[in-house]
Amino acid sequence: EAAKLKARLASSASATASAASIQRLPSVSIDEGAHKYVLISAEEPSTSSNTSEQYFVVSRRGAAYHRNAAEPFVAKLEERGYQGIRVTGGGRIFLEEDAKRISIFGFSYSFGKGNHELSRQVILEDDRYKDYDVSWSDDGY
Repeated sequence: EAAKLKARLASSASATASAASIQRLPSVSIDEGAHKYVLISAEEPSTSSNTSEQYFVVSRRGAAYHRNAAEPFVAKLEERGYQGIRVTGGGRIFLEEDAKRISIFGFSYSFGKGNHELSRQVILEDDRYKDYDVSWSDDGY
């Protein structure tokens, strides 16, 4: 019985640790400069039957393809117990930190055009970017 209880407590502690780490995973992870970006949706891990969908805007310096921007972040989501992870689309994103400006545009050949308006909303909800001028366009690649 003691072994079963220890195992249950360990799994409970691990679930609690996972829940705590979820809070630290930012909805926006973009690199300075112009790069490929993806919009990812995922269901937050939950102990109840109510699931909450969250969106993530992710870019990565040096990503040759949109999947190169998506894969490392998707792995982090999986590690934290997120379910129903989908790359809903992509494009390009240009972050100019000095000018406090972000431009979202273009599309991904692999994942299709991201919902740039939703990506803009996700970025503006992040306190780090609340004072930025964030614009989007369907123009460009």
